[in-house]
Amino acid sequence: MAAKKRKYFGTDGVRGVANQVPMTPEFVLRLGQAAAQVLVTKTRGEGRSRPRCVIGKDTRCSGGMLEAALTAGLNSAGVDVVLCGVLPTPGVAYLVTQEKADFGAVISASHNPFYDNGVKFVGGDGYKLTDEQELAIEAAMEVELTDRVRNGEVGGVSVLADAQERYIQLAIGSMQGRRLDGLRIALDNANGAASVTSTEALRRLGAEVQVFHSSPDGVNINENCGCTHGEIIEGIVKSTGVQVGVSHDGDADRVLLCDETGSRLSGDELIAVAAASMLRKGTLNQNTVVATVMSNYGLDELINGLGGRVIRTGVGDRYVIAAMRAQDLNFGAEESGHIVFRDHVTTGDGLIAALQVLRIMMETGEPLSELRKVLTPFPQVKRNLRVKAKPPEEELVKAQALVVETEQKLGGLGRVLLRYSGTEPLIRLLVEGRDPEYIERQADRIVEAIREQIGE
Repeated sequence: MAAKKRKYFGTDGVRGVANQVPMTPEFVLRLGQAAAQVLVTKTRGEGRSRPRCVIGKDTRCSGGMLEAALTAGLNSAGVDVVLCGVLPTPGVAYLVTQEKADFGAVISASHNPFYDNGVKFVGGDGYKLTDEQELAIEAAMEVELTDRVRNGEVGGVSVLADAQERYIQLAIGSMQGRRLDGLRIALDNANGAASVTSTEALRRLGAEVQVFHSSPDGVNINENCGCTHGEIIEGIVKSTGVQVGVSHDGDADRVLLCDETGSRLSGDELIAVAAASMLRKGTLNQNTVVATVMSNYGLDELINGLGGRVIRTGVGDRYVIAAMRAQDLNFGAEESGHIVFRDHVTTGDGLIAALQVLRIMMETGEPLSELRKVLTPFPQVKRNLRVKAKPPEEELVKAQALVVETEQKLGGLGRVLLRYSGTEPLIRLLVEGRDPEYIERQADRIVEAIREQIGE
């Protein structure tokens, strides 16, 4: 039976244009009440402390408005709120566990423009919610709230004044004594949540840091900066002559690194550098890496050659983390830059991921331009075709037959991805394999079959 589709929650919480449906204060207040109903497991009653929720946010101008609405909703459901202020998403996840809170929330729209905002939750264990929990919250929102707490049970609000400092200490501790003395770094904070924490952590570790896009004003978050604009950090590295560039997104759960030549590393190259180092040092649990279907199969060839294996999941860091937890694994990542070092954190963490790669640079004495050579990506062919309709993919009979033919020929050393764009009248095709001529030819055949059936 097909999984039930979520109405409000997407791949990373609820997100939309701030102050427009659904991301209005009224909606967020009700979201807080519903989250309390689902995520609070302690029984209310005499002698029991009230449940608590830790809240952090990024630097968007709408953050305060939505923080107030979410706080009101939680308080009205009998939940005490602990405000962390501006803090990266992984920092909130960490402090939820440290404060022994029932759950946490982050007010952020990650890499989106400033006019978007969102709310995402983590459980008391610091991990993102399951699909089932999010569906339960949505169901609770559809039912009128009748079981209201009495005045004496209404939640209160407190401020965690040292939230940023505690997260900085976590990041520094992840280096296990290794320092970055003398390493010249250019840092792009995307005018977002990392503006204080990443700057401080790198400098305290001894790096010489030149900081860019670290003056948030509420509207400049992710604006022509950050890891979704990789060309910016490339240009900065070339103009400053530093040894490495580090670039975050708005809530700093992702990272992009740039080598000393001014060439950005792909997410797969970062995964490869870290995984190869961990395999050689014997620190990779079960010699296994978790990656999504979007990662290049050159990664499998590398890891297999070093005596390890790659497990693949659907797209979304939550699915990567779920697989890691299910098999007690300690390293997994998305090609998009969500990298999870589970020995240190429970979610993608742009700062800690960057530090672990910088640590490898310091240990080996090799620049990123050399370290990245550990991965030899398989060739890829990508096609985007405009379509006049979007029937279910299984109804593209001729194209699907060619997909099966191609996959059989690739024999597990490559892949074919065919999917519709969620926002445009497009179908996207990716074919990957060792033989560039073969994958080019097959991509052309698949596209022609689709064009015959639904092409414009």
